[in-house]
Amino acid sequence: MNIRKMLPLALLYAGEEHHIDGRTRFQKLIFLMQMEGNLDGLTPTDTYRFEPYDYGPFSSTLYDDLDDHIEQGLIEDSVEEIDEDEEIVKYEYRLRPEGREFVEKQIADSELESVVQEAERIVREYGDIRLPELIDIVYSKYPKYAENSVLR
Repeated sequence: MNIRKMLPLALLYAGEEHHIDGRTRFQKLIFLMQMEGNLDGLTPTDTYRFEPYDYGPFSSTLYDDLDDHIEQGLIEDSVEEIDEDEEIVKYEYRLRPEGREFVEKQIADSELESVVQEAERIVREYGDIRLPELIDIVYSKYPKYAENSVLR
């Protein structure tokens, strides 16, 4: 499996109870992992290409990879309806036991071990921050990605 596809698995593996609430949070944490992580030697095919979007940096490829991991039984997703009138839903992504086992097997590769270490650091630093504050942090550090934001 290529490094890029391992990033969401590593992030879930590093997360408390192996889950992440919300698509936007997932996007921001992966973005920060790539921008601030010590992931030396990664090629453009090893990373997600983010573009400025409604809530800052966005990569549709990340959603494609999450869908692939869900189909493979590595990640479980659930959707909670928050506001029926506005059709607002919240996604939760959880690493399944099969996903945890898969990541642990991949960690044997030293390059992937560093990816998991960076994911753990990102979760420690940003994991407990409320989403609006996390978005503000991303916008202040990387203003180019806020230019198409619906929040600005």
